[in-house]
Amino acid sequence: MRLGIFSRPECQPAAADERLVVIGVRHHSPACAHLVRRAVKRHRPAFVLIEGPADFNPHLGDLRLDHRLPLAIFSYHATRHRSFASYSPFCAYSPEWQALQAAWEAGATPLFCDLPAWHPDFGARANRYADPHGRHAAAAEAAVARALGKDGRDAVWDTLAEQAPPDELDHRLERYFDLLRPGGDEDPLENAREQFMARHAAWALREAGSRKVVLVCGGWHAEAIRRLARAADGARPDVPVPADDEHAGSYLVPYDYRRLDRFTGYASGMPSPAYYEQVHARGLEAAANWAENAIAQAMRTAGQVVSTADRVAWHAHGQALALTRGHRTVLRTDLLDAALATLVKDGLDQPAAWTREGAVRAGTHPALVAMLKALTGERRGRLAPGTRRPPLVIDIEERLEHAGLTPGHSARRIELDWRVPADREQAHILNALRVLGMPGLERLEGPSAPRPAAPQESFRLIRHRDAEGMLIEASRWGGTLPMAATALLADRAAEARSNLKALSACLADALFAGLLALENDLTAQLAHGIGLSHDMGAVGAAGRMAMGLYRFGEIFGAAAHRALGELCEAAFSRVLQAAEAIRNDEEGLRAIPAFVACRDMLRDGPDLAIERGAFLAMLGRCLANAQTAPAVAGAALGTLVACGESSGHDIAGHMRRFSRPDQLGDFLSGLFALAREEIAADNALIDAVRTLVDDWPDSAFLIALPALRQAFAFFPPRERERLSRVILRAAGIGEAQAEIRALEWMRQPADVADQAAALALEAIVARRLADAGLV
Repeated sequence: MRLGIFSRPECQPAAADERLVVIGVRHHSPACAHLVRRAVKRHRPAFVLIEGPADFNPHLGDLRLDHRLPLAIFSYHATRHRSFASYSPFCAYSPEWQALQAAWEAGATPLFCDLPAWHPDFGARANRYADPHGRHAAAAEAAVARALGKDGRDAVWDTLAEQAPPDELDHRLERYFDLLRPGGDEDPLENAREQFMARHAAWALREAGSRKVVLVCGGWHAEAIRRLARAADGARPDVPVPADDEHAGSYLVPYDYRRLDRFTGYASGMPSPAYYEQVHARGLEAAANWAENAIAQAMRTAGQVVSTADRVAWHAHGQALALTRGHRTVLRTDLLDAALATLVKDGLDQPAAWTREGAVRAGTHPALVAMLKALTGERRGRLAPGTRRPPLVIDIEERLEHAGLTPGHSARRIELDWRVPADREQAHILNALRVLGMPGLERLEGPSAPRPAAPQESFRLIRHRDAEGMLIEASRWGGTLPMAATALLADRAAEARSNLKALSACLADALFAGLLALENDLTAQLAHGIGLSHDMGAVGAAGRMAMGLYRFGEIFGAAAHRALGELCEAAFSRVLQAAEAIRNDEEGLRAIPAFVACRDMLRDGPDLAIERGAFLAMLGRCLANAQTAPAVAGAALGTLVACGESSGHDIAGHMRRFSRPDQLGDFLSGLFALAREEIAADNALIDAVRTLVDDWPDSAFLIALPALRQAFAFFPPRERERLSRVILRAAGIGEAQAEIRALEWMRQPADVADQAAALALEAIVARRLADAGLV
């Protein structure tokens, strides 16, 4: 094997103290986990210091409970303007987990010695162990890969560390990490953390007397900590605490192998967690046998034939690759490369996923995706009873129990009527939980469109295995359900900025969750965005949403009703200001919902402070202006008709002004969208449309056809059938024949069952394409 570059160096750097044993590791490496356990057993130290959040030390007892791994320390930090969370995961083969277990077994005191995970020196890293390796480290890793003839960091690691003889591993790791960061040279991005860990080491040495101290950390930090510990004064560093107006906390949460996998989740860990679990528990050879079975089963499940002959060829190919590459036994890359050569019959458009950094990319061959998924595994963690929980989880459980909404193992459907106070209270709880994204809760029905009646909702509720972990993670937003949902919506609103659609959704969620304390902030943001927006489509959507909720009266509370009224007025004012300036045909079509919202306000909002006279005058000017976009002119006329203000207007005459094939459809779209019910009864207008179309040559009709179809789509099928009869009778066809032909036009040409089967097939195809990373 070409491992000479990792042999013992001629001279070792001077240690800060022979009693300080710093072990640099790769996170979630089975070889490093065994190394740490052996070191603690051999040295019998007084302290075992571990790279991890020091603010969790008062709660180390939580980690001694009978959990099912994997799990993680979830840390959060929240201010008025920002919320941040990070994770420190553990599995059975994590060196940090083994350091804890070995310390307790040896009678040593384990302590986390790193800065709290929310500390600003971590930056915006959700992965607190992610070391910001620079260009030198990347070049060194590439040089090592070339020297060993390996593709990718993971292949290098397995060759260097996972198959290393135990008595050589520590020296190989020291040399490897020294190549990445020679002499532990200064890293400005990590200096604060390393100073903090080094001061912990110096303090522990002073406290330990003649006994040793073991410190376990990422290999990137090891030599820097040794160097910095020499200069430390031995005083125990104070653990930073948040300011009075800030909130921080750390709790255990369940984790799973999908999130732990470097290819799909945790960037600083190892790939293929289920495989490395086997390596840790049973060794490399047994892990390879397990992996062959797991991959074969996964590929068969995916529909690929893996015969006995395929298995034999695959096994032999893997053995040959390992022998050729100088490996002691079949390693992970040997196994995968052999599977690629013997089981995958198609050519690849890109290098195999396991030879690259980062997540598996879209377009990766589905067989390779199946292989990697098999090695990831399905293991999910579970917290032991009695684990400390944040206040939010307790608050939610109490609210659900009080409201009779505690989830059970069987799904239940909950029907709620907002006219009933008890139902309204349940709706507030369920909608607030929906804002937090609680698994097991689904809103089946609710007011997705404006309606004059009080809203009714239905939910599906069931106990979900991920609910506890998700609610613990949601605790970063607040200690009670209203506080957490309010803070999360505020964060969403700040992220949305001037996006009226996103802000409207935030406001609706806040109202249905009963979060009236948030309403003023959201309505102010939304009103400001409406006043500045040049997108009439977005203004219309916001206005329709506000008016639809305003119709419910004070069912959301008097303050919310007033806020919704202010939004309606802001949207109305913006349309009044901007409508006349619309000249572009596409912008005119997008503006139709804005006119619909204003029509509803004119008809159904007698208490709104809107300028009715000025708006009607603006509509008249739009109709009179020859430069007005056809859709805007149609919407203006439709609004006048719908509001009973069309007297003195020749509807057919206005339509003839927009009788060109490229204009008529847009004009009718605006007209029908605003006054469909009134126009449907105007047979003279429909006949005028027919007369115009009859006079066109075929080429003109084909130009107009798409827009005309869009315009008549505003009519439901029953009304379209009636209009068809009107047109047929006007063309001289008898009543009975017109009835028959109208029904034929509206009848579905394909059987409904066939259409349903086609839709189901399309859904299956879309899902398989998504699973294969092809969409």
